[in-house]
Amino acid sequence: LAGPAMAQTASLDTIQKDIAEMKAKNERLEAEVEYLKENAKGERKDAAQKAVTLESLSTTVGKFAWSGDFRYRSEHINTATNSATPEQTRHRDRIRARLGVSVKVNDVITGKVQLATAGGSTNDARSTNQTLGEGWTRKPIAIDQAYVDWKAFSFMNVQLGKMPQPWTRTASYFWDGDITPEGAAVKFTKGNLFGSLGYNWLNERHSGSATGARSDAKLLAAQVGWKQPIGASTLTAAVGYFDVSNAEDAITATATGCTPVSSLFAGTSTLGGPTNGNSTATLGGCTVLQSDFDVVNALVQFDFMIGKFPMSVFADYMQNTEADLNAVANKKLNTAYAAGVTFNKASAPKTWEVGVVYQVGEKDAVFGQFHDSDFGDGNTDTEGFVVKAGYAPFANTTVNATYFSNKLNNDGVVATANTHDLDYKRLQLDLNFKF
Repeated sequence: LAGPAMAQTASLDTIQKDIAEMKAKNERLEAEVEYLKENAKGERKDAAQKAVTLESLSTTVGKFAWSGDFRYRSEHINTATNSATPEQTRHRDRIRARLGVSVKVNDVITGKVQLATAGGSTNDARSTNQTLGEGWTRKPIAIDQAYVDWKAFSFMNVQLGKMPQPWTRTASYFWDGDITPEGAAVKFTKGNLFGSLGYNWLNERHSGSATGARSDAKLLAAQVGWKQPIGASTLTAAVGYFDVSNAEDAITATATGCTPVSSLFAGTSTLGGPTNGNSTATLGGCTVLQSDFDVVNALVQFDFMIGKFPMSVFADYMQNTEADLNAVANKKLNTAYAAGVTFNKASAPKTWEVGVVYQVGEKDAVFGQFHDSDFGDGNTDTEGFVVKAGYAPFANTTVNATYFSNKLNNDGVVATANTHDLDYKRLQLDLNFKF
């Protein structure tokens, strides 16, 4: 009778032991499940935080747009100092680098800052080139652009600061492409109608004569135009008015008896500056600009296709309504005109382009400091051809060649003998990279 009772007791002990082990395993499993739950929550939280961070970073990065370019130029220049001596020859290599960033402030305001190599010094408004071979000196960098663009209306933008030229230009050489005006401008486009109005500073402490201070020198620029689609072609026409205030009597050179005052010219404060071809006179013992500059401009450009090739032709006209009579020439030297054509476009890889421009400019047709720094050695009173060619071997890479065949001192007002209608030749070979 005792034997079965002992067996039943052993069986109960085993069952209780198994139950205890199962309970312990269950507790361990519950602990592991709880751990996994907490860990999953942490991972989800980290993932959510990372997503928020990435979204925030993406939004921040999306506000910035970078741009830039680098150019290496080999340049050959031949200048005749007079018709009786051989031409002077110069060969030099130059570099230009620009880096800009645009920032979206909000839905209607964008800011941009662009740095560029400074031509010779930060006072040269017409060049961002740096010449190599100057003792391996470090090259200066300057603010090329710094402005905000406010889209005030769907058809109008307001720009403030140091900005790109707000007016429409052709491929003529009346304006140097490196000039970045300073002040305020309004640009508008409404259907086919477009235009701009600019109020720009030239010299805030300008004094226009040796006898006393005059108003500051500024540029008032206004332009209105019409862009008309004609099938696959486009006809663009515009008229403009460019008023350089208080340019007349601005000192260009000092001499004995001359009282130096603040000059209109870039890069100078008391001793005047280059005329770049404009007529001069004598006032208070100083050499000064003879004329003021209220320039009327008219341009027309027609862009069309010849088969699969794009083509563009233009004509451009300038007249200074405030030019004074030049005593030597016995007339006003106030007119300039240009015309040109470009065939094809070097943009996508393996594409090319060619073009030619012819330009004539009298001494006082345009303000000399605005004139292109390459055509006619950067002077007015010049005429001649410019032949251009370009090829894009790769994406964002172009090879360009530009040849200037110009004449200097064409108006016949230079007093020195054998210095009229002088030959000026300039060859530029460029390798350009955009990024």
